[in-house]
Amino acid sequence: MNRAVLLTLSVIVEVDEAELTAEFGELDRSGHRLRDAIDAVVPDGWLSTRQIVLDPDDVNCGRCAVCDGWVTDRERPDPIDGLCPGAVVDGRLLCDEHLPPDHRWAF
Repeated sequence: MNRAVLLTLSVIVEVDEAELTAEFGELDRSGHRLRDAIDAVVPDGWLSTRQIVLDPDDVNCGRCAVCDGWVTDRERPDPIDGLCPGAVVDGRLLCDEHLPPDHRWAF
């Protein structure tokens, strides 16, 4: 019996702030290239695209204090699915790879 499985792919694209509102700008072109690449590997595989502007003042995200990768604090409300899980330890936001080994979100 075949089973349907949803695979989620998260991609972070850094663009100039003007690109956030540009009509068919760099951000849109990147999205189209990603969809084309997915469809080339899995025909009719692309289903949807969701964009979230990663702004630590507006959404639950920030940069790991060690590696500077994007992370969401799993111990705060509204963690962002698709970002690396992390938490604040001693006042520093850390990704799952840099949390203390005994921390519940450590990798």
